[in-house]
Amino acid sequence: MESHNSSNNGNKSRRDFLASGIAGIAGSTLLAEQIAHGAPIASGAISGTRKQNSFSPEASAQGYPAGGEKPALQLRGLMADAGRMPEDPSQYRRDIDFCREWNLNAYLISLADDQGCAFRFKSHPELITHKNALTHDQARELADYAKQHGVDLIPEIESFGHTHYITDVPQYAYLQDAIQGGRNNFSAVSPVAPETLKLFKDLYREVAEVFPSRYFHGGCDEVNWGGSEISREALKKKTRDEIWAEYVNSLDEITRGMGKELIVWGDFVLHKQPGVLPRLNKDIIIMDWQYYVTDSRPLEQAARKVVDAGLRAIGAPAIISCRWGPRAGVNALDNIDAYADAYSRIESPRALGVIVTNWDPPRYIQRSLWDTYAYAAVALNEGSSVARASAFRRFVEKHYQAEWNENWSDIFTTLYEITPNQRSCSPAWMQPVLPIPWSSDDALKAAAQSGMLNAPPFRRLLSQLVFSEAQVRNNLDDFLTFRLSVEYLEHIFWRITVLTEEAAKPQRTPEAATALIRTIAERDQRLLKRLDASWDKGRAPDAAAKTEAVFDLGPRNQLLYAFRLAATYSQQLASDPQRFARLLGVST
Repeated sequence: MESHNSSNNGNKSRRDFLASGIAGIAGSTLLAEQIAHGAPIASGAISGTRKQNSFSPEASAQGYPAGGEKPALQLRGLMADAGRMPEDPSQYRRDIDFCREWNLNAYLISLADDQGCAFRFKSHPELITHKNALTHDQARELADYAKQHGVDLIPEIESFGHTHYITDVPQYAYLQDAIQGGRNNFSAVSPVAPETLKLFKDLYREVAEVFPSRYFHGGCDEVNWGGSEISREALKKKTRDEIWAEYVNSLDEITRGMGKELIVWGDFVLHKQPGVLPRLNKDIIIMDWQYYVTDSRPLEQAARKVVDAGLRAIGAPAIISCRWGPRAGVNALDNIDAYADAYSRIESPRALGVIVTNWDPPRYIQRSLWDTYAYAAVALNEGSSVARASAFRRFVEKHYQAEWNENWSDIFTTLYEITPNQRSCSPAWMQPVLPIPWSSDDALKAAAQSGMLNAPPFRRLLSQLVFSEAQVRNNLDDFLTFRLSVEYLEHIFWRITVLTEEAAKPQRTPEAATALIRTIAERDQRLLKRLDASWDKGRAPDAAAKTEAVFDLGPRNQLLYAFRLAATYSQQLASDPQRFARLLGVST
C-alpha cells in the first residue's frame, strides 16, 4: 500500500490532513499525533472480527482461492422486502441497475407479508394493501426493465406463515391457524381449509400474469399453524409432516399449472420438520436461510441434503436480518462468504445458486448499503477469498470513482467491526448493542445510569469520511447517504454518553442541565430533518412506517419513526429544562 508519511520538506501529507481532521472532530490531539507519525488508523483489536485483507488458514481452506475459476452459480442475486414496506419503483430499478453492473442476474421481490400487500390484487382488493403498493402496470414495467437488463425479477407471495395480510381481514379471520402462545407473532392460514388454496390460486394467477420469471416464490417460512378447529381435526388423522407436504405440493401444482417453478423457504421443510422434505414434489426448490451460520460446511451439507433428495436448492444469506439495525456487521459478511463458498463447491446443477436477502427497509437508510451489496456480488461471482481481499476496493473505485487508500480501507474494516447488533436476535457476547434512542422518562433515566462512557468510535469514522468526500467523483449522494448512516449511529450513542457523563459529575447545576438538553434537542432536530429528507428521496412520504408503529415492527425496526419520537421528546424537555434536571437528579 502506498505510504502517506510526512516528508521532511514541510509539506503536509494526506495523512497529516487526516490527522488534523480527526483531531478537530474527535477532539484527540494524541490520536492525531499517532496517525501523523504512522500509527494504524484502525480502532484496535475487536474479538470475533476479521480484516478484509487478511485470512486465517481455516478461512483460506474453506474459501474459493483467489485467481481461480469463478464459482458456477446459476443464480446470483439480491432481494427487496416490499411486503413489509414498498419503496418507490425508482429504487427497485436502481437495484436492478446495480445487479447488472455487478454481474448479478436475479432480483427477488417479496410482495406480501404480515404488514400488507405491495401489489394491488384486482381479484382480491379486500386484502390488506399498502397505500403505495405497485399497480399491475408498475409491476409489469419493473419486470420488463429487469428483463431488459438481464436480471430475472422473481416474485414472492407468502402463502402459509406471514399471512396477517389475509387473516386480519374480517372475512378471512376464520382462516387464522396460529396456536395460541406460539412463537412471537408468527401466524398461518389453515393448510386444510379448502378456501385457502382457492385464494392462493387467484393471487398466484395475477402475479404470474405480470411477472414473466420461470420462478415463483411461495414463502412458507416461520409458520405457526394447527390452532384452528379444522386443522386440529385434520391432525387427528395425519401427521404434521404429511399435512405440510400435501399443502406445499398443492401450491406447487397451482404454480406448475401456470408454467412456473415453486420456491419455498427451507427453515421448516429442511430443518425444523425434516420429515417434510422427502414427501415434497421433486420440482420444488428449497431456499435455505441460516443467517447466523458463518461456516460453509453445514450450509453445504444442507444443500446436498436437498440435492440428494432430488430437489433443487438456493442459498439465502442475509445483509439486514433481525440481528442488525441500520448497518450489517462483519458476521453478515461471513454469512455471505459461507454460502458463496458452500454452493460453489457443489457441482450438481440442482444447486442453483445464492440470493442474498435483505429485510425490513425501515431498519436502514435507503441507498446506504451499496458497499455491502458490492461485497455480496464479488463473493457470489468469485468466492469469499477474492471478496475479502478486494470487494471494498473495487466498490470505492467503481461506485465512487475514488482512489483506494489506507483511509478507505480503515473505514470499511472498522465500520463492519463496530456495527452494533440488536440484542433480541444476537448472542449475549456480541458487542456493541444497538440502542433505541431514548424517548421517555424511564428510558432517559436508564441511559443516564447505563455507565456508557466509551462509545464505539463512530466519531473517528465520520472524520475519515469527511476527509474522503473530496475524493468522490461519482454517486456523491450515495456517499453522503452512507455517511448519514454513520452519523446516525454516532449520534444515538452520543445521546447516551452525554447523559452518563452529566449524571457522573460530582457537582451538577440546573444551568448545565439546561444547556445540555437544549444542545441535545438542537442536534436531534438537525439530524431528524436530514433523515426525513433522505427518506423522501425514494420512499413514500406518507408511508405508515415513517410516522407510526407498524405491526410486528415498532421502534426497534423503524429507524426514522423511533428517532422522531426521540427528537420530539428531547424538544419537549428543552422547553421544560427543570423537568430534565429533575430526571437527572439535579436539585432545582
